[in-house]
Parts: sequence; structure tokens; C-alpha cells
Amino acid sequence: MNRIRSLLIRLGAVVWIAAGSQPDASAQVTASADFDNGSMGRMRLSAETRRPAAGRDSIGVVSLEVRSRVDPADPYDPKAWPNSRWFHFRLQGVKERLLLLRIPNTELERPFYSYDGRSYRRMDAGALIRPQTLLVAAERDTLYFAYFLPYTHERHTTKAEQWSRSPYVVCREIGRSGGGVPLTMLVVTDPEVPDVGKRRVWIHSRVHPSEAPAAWHLEAMIEELLADRPLSRQLRRNTVFHIVPEPNPDGVIGGYSRTTAEGINLETDWDRPDSLTSPEVAALKRLLALLADEQPMDVVLNLHSQRAPFVTYWIHTPESSSQQMYRRKMLLSALTIGHTPYYRPIDQRFSTLDPKYAEGWLWKRYGERTLAVTFETTYSYYNADPQGEWVSAENLAELAHSSLLALSDLLDLGGEERLLLDCEAEAGRGWETRSDDDRLYFGDSFRIARRKGAAFTYSAPATLPAGRYEVYKWVPGALAARFSEGENRWKPLGVTIRKRRGPLRFRYRAAAAGDPLDAVLLVRIADE
Repeated sequence: MNRIRSLLIRLGAVVWIAAGSQPDASAQVTASADFDNGSMGRMRLSAETRRPAAGRDSIGVVSLEVRSRVDPADPYDPKAWPNSRWFHFRLQGVKERLLLLRIPNTELERPFYSYDGRSYRRMDAGALIRPQTLLVAAERDTLYFAYFLPYTHERHTTKAEQWSRSPYVVCREIGRSGGGVPLTMLVVTDPEVPDVGKRRVWIHSRVHPSEAPAAWHLEAMIEELLADRPLSRQLRRNTVFHIVPEPNPDGVIGGYSRTTAEGINLETDWDRPDSLTSPEVAALKRLLALLADEQPMDVVLNLHSQRAPFVTYWIHTPESSSQQMYRRKMLLSALTIGHTPYYRPIDQRFSTLDPKYAEGWLWKRYGERTLAVTFETTYSYYNADPQGEWVSAENLAELAHSSLLALSDLLDLGGEERLLLDCEAEAGRGWETRSDDDRLYFGDSFRIARRKGAAFTYSAPATLPAGRYEVYKWVPGALAARFSEGENRWKPLGVTIRKRRGPLRFRYRAAAAGDPLDAVLLVRIADE
């Protein structure tokens, strides 16, 4: 091992991937992707050379180029640009060899590696010695590389089977893929609470198979929804979640980047004639219509991942939808920003509603009754900061928690744990009612104080349990692409203690004339 370390010092920046094994210099380097979610294109291998190491010793240096596989051409859209982002391949015969690995037709920064194809880690920054080129030394014969932490079809089926054993889950087959693989939907709710009056939320993820961060994001959301925690219990009591974790199983199994095995981009398949619609999208449309015609979905989340180094919603412009829908999507965005450090106002992105996407199909059918929006995680690092935190399964779980908090606040799903009180239903002297188009607020209006000390009283519609509650007020700010740090957020007001269960009356006094008042939020933090 010392001979290799000596050579690595001479060569400069390099990552030593430690595993602890004995060398086997006779192995031939080969590459393959014949496994679940595996993907690679052509490989070009240069002859092995020997470089001097410590003393009279030497090490084998192998230069190889592995091209990512290009997706098949879309049979219905010849103008679609085939993608080659995803790679996930296995090298064998690399024990104690120095690998100069180039992957030229995809973005390459800090990919993931594994020795067993199950436990993956992100490579250190020093491995990337020049654009799209890694310098790596391995201590075992077999080494896997992946664009991002893989989320395989096997993991999906294993987790779905595990979740289906929960008393809060009904697992349904909603159709079959083009390759005949079952499409699974999870219905998550508390069956002891009647569905009448519950909010309805639809979530699907991984339409594009390379977007594994979205799959980890959704897995963590499902895990939290099923957890034995106070807020999780309230979410199940107040909501029916319809979740399709893997609408493109053929693409996931085959390791494609953005298409099915037939080359169809499911994301843009929603406005084609039935005769040309893929079976996967046909199944989603059929089920959404069946469910939503009975009671439209309140929110539809379309989870994706993007190359850009930040997370964002794609918020549809008011010109392509409506001013009211634009405000609601901006409110969801602002709520999410307030719950996580991984999303900032400057990262909000905007697009035109188009019927070829799921959001456009839903808008055409259900209008303002359904808030449908895409949320993008990233593959690399947050907040456009390569020196900051890089994306991992762990911080995607943190982001999932933030996503559920934002949903809870938007739809008032938190019950006794996160109680939302809006000022619209209350009376108060010294306040002026506003419904400005250029402000972001809950409901149809908010209040402005006419004078300092003006009192406003909120009343909870039901009794609350004893406990300690943090109290927040929403600060209505500019309805703009980038808003100020102190606006469009929950502002803490303090803590209130309730000694016993009973009705709640909460009084707010204006700090000054012009003080805005909209919704207040009570978050239970401890029993009393």
C-alpha cells in the first residue's frame, strides 16, 4: 500500500478509496452495467502502463473513457434532444490500480462510488483533476460509479412492500408499464377518520429515471407520514395522500436518463391523443380523473431533480393560469423557504403553464380547484455554493420534513399540533381590510392597523389540549420573484402556555400604525 501512496503524492490531487483488501495485479479491467438501474455506453480502455512508486516498486495506471448511454429517440417527438446524464456502471479488475477515468458526455463533479453495489458514498472533491476526469485508486477488485446515489427498482419494491404493512397504507396496482412492470400507488391516511372533509394531496416522483434525489426526497416524506409522531398523526387524520413513487419503472430498471425504454419522455406526454399516450401516463391520467372528478385534488406535487445547484418550484405565471393560482403557488414556495435553509427567495423559478405537462392537463380540467406544481431538488450542492453542503439522503430527508410543514401550513393540516387561524373570520376595531394584488397572504384578505395598539382577537374553532405553544404571525410581503428577508414568512411572537384543554382566544396588539396582520400559527412544542 505504501508504494501506491508514494506514487499518489508524486501525481498530486487524487482520491484513495479505501476498503482494505489484498492486491491482485493479474486481473483484467472490464466494465459492465448489467444490473438494476445500471447504465453505460461505450468504453475505451488504454493499455496499462507502469509508474514507479516507492523504492523499486511500481503501480499499474489504467486510462479509460466511459461514455454515458444516450436515451433512445422519442418515437413521437423527433425534435426531442436525447439525454445522457445518468451513468451507473461497474468496473472489475481494478484492485490496486490507478484509474484515470474520463466520462465526457455528462456533467461530472463528485459522483458516488461503491464496492458492493449497495453502500454508496460521494467522492471527495480532489478526485476531479480536470473537467469530466477522475483520478482514483481502488483497493478492491470491483468498483461501482454512479452519477448520484442510486435509487433502484429493487429498493422501490422493497419499500413499497414495507409501507403496505402499515395500517395507514393501502397499496394498489394502477396499471402496467410498457414493459409490463406494475405501477404502484400508495394511499396514505388514517382509516379510523372518515374521508369526508379531508384534504386530498397527490404526489408522484421519478418520471425521469435519472432523478434519484427526487426518489430519496419522496421516500423520506412517506416515512414521516407513517411515523408515530404528533404531526404525522394529524396529517393522516386530515388528509388523504395518493402517492405514485415510481411511474417509470422501465426507465429506472434500464438506467435511462429522462425516458422510458421506448424513448418516451413521460413528463411531456399529457396532451397527446389516447392512441399515442404511453401506458404509464395513461394510467396516471385515468386514475387522477377517477379520483378528482369525485373530489378534485387540493395539491398535486410533481417531484423532480435538476442540474442547477439549487432547489426550486417551477411557479406558473399568472398570465398562463390566474392571479389567484399564482398567489397560492407563491405562498407554498414562501412557506417552504421559511422551513428550510436549502431554498432561498432568489432561487424561485417561473414558467408558462403548458398542456403537455401534468400541471397543464390538471389546470385545463380542474382550474383553480387544484394547485399543481413541480418541485426540483438538485444533484450537487445547495444554494449555488460548492463549498457548502452537498446533497445527500440525509439532508433530502430534512428537505422532505420542510415540504410537509409547508403543505401543512398551506392547507391547515396540522390540527392541534400546527393550528392556523386566519383573521378573515374575526372582527377587530382599528383595522382596515386589504386584498392587494401585490401582497402575499393567506385567504382572500389581510388587515392593516390604523393605529398603534389596535387589538385583534383570534378564536380557535375547537378546544386545544394543554401544553406550550409557539405563536407566529404571517408577514404579508411583496408578491414578487424575490422578496425581502423579513417578509412572506412566519414571525415569532412568543410562547403561550395552556394549563388545561379548552377553547382558545388569542389577542394581538399592533406594534404601530400600518402593522400588517394576516394568519397566526400556534405550534405545540410540549405537553403541560
